[in-house]
Amino acid sequence: MSLLRDLSLILIAGGAFVMALVPLALFGGLVYGLWYLQRHENLPSWLQLAQVYLALGRAYVELVMQAVVRPILLVHSTLAMVQGWLGAIRGRGAVTAPLHRNREVRRQ
Repeated sequence: MSLLRDLSLILIAGGAFVMALVPLALFGGLVYGLWYLQRHENLPSWLQLAQVYLALGRAYVELVMQAVVRPILLVHSTLAMVQGWLGAIRGRGAVTAPLHRNREVRRQ
């Protein structure tokens, strides 16, 4: 009885291996095809044009994000600098005050 059990387990494991091998081979072929196309000499002209436009769009997004983040960082750094000055004036020394009032200020 245990021989049949072991044999059936081997057959089930073999079937599972074959069923897992098919998607693995498909994904491997897909990865190889994408790698082949990403080399610029193999890229069709319409994909090269799409790649150029995507790079241009990415550059515009980076410019806009820099413009959006710059004021936020300026306000945050100015607030931290003023809090440091106030901590030095009050005699706390090098205390880093949190930006939120519900957190506790700790001496370092």
